[in-house]
Amino acid sequence: MGLCNCVGVDQTLSADETSDCLRALNDLIEDWATQSLAVYGLSNQTFNTVASQATYSVGVGGDWSTNRPVRINGDAYSTVSGVTFPCAPITQAEYNRIAIKAQEQQYPNAYLYVNEYPLGLVTLWPVPNAVTPVTFSMDMLIESVPTAATVLEFPPGYMNAFTYALAPKLGPKFGKKMANYPDVIAEANRSLGNIKRANMSQKKRVMRSDPAYSDGGGSADWRSY
Repeated sequence: MGLCNCVGVDQTLSADETSDCLRALNDLIEDWATQSLAVYGLSNQTFNTVASQATYSVGVGGDWSTNRPVRINGDAYSTVSGVTFPCAPITQAEYNRIAIKAQEQQYPNAYLYVNEYPLGLVTLWPVPNAVTPVTFSMDMLIESVPTAATVLEFPPGYMNAFTYALAPKLGPKFGKKMANYPDVIAEANRSLGNIKRANMSQKKRVMRSDPAYSDGGGSADWRSY
């Protein structure tokens, strides 16, 4: 609030003002959770399937109880007798094209994640016919701040980004026009950009081809056709 002259060094916020500011911070955190590069890490989480059950709710109190993920990243994998089997993400359209959705086997080859609220939904195919652990890579969400007295600990850069990103949200609430504080806006954009660059990972992209065009060994040489 001091960045946009909403409060002086000798002023103390009222309880209502503190509550409003805390709500604005949590709104900011919730907004950042929808931006994948603002999230600072991934977490592998493993859940057990139920025999002949295809769809599982994900979130606190769901079939798989954890923080509801905004997204699940890349391939998951199942573990059977110490051996892992990949489980690839598919879209709703791809799932709709599956002819026999009730087909079963011990481990799934694909999963569909639907970002429902308050619980997300994961649908596995083929449907596991046994209790099988499946491991997913989920964004480590920035959790909401419960009280104004909470001590925050984050990776380098986050505290500065929170400070400058929160100022433009609070200024208008206290009658300040942020157009009068271009340096604050610029620093808010710069600090968030730094976080996203730090969180950016180089992802390997693999081109897949129809087996009919391969040499039988799982690879294809485009120069041969």
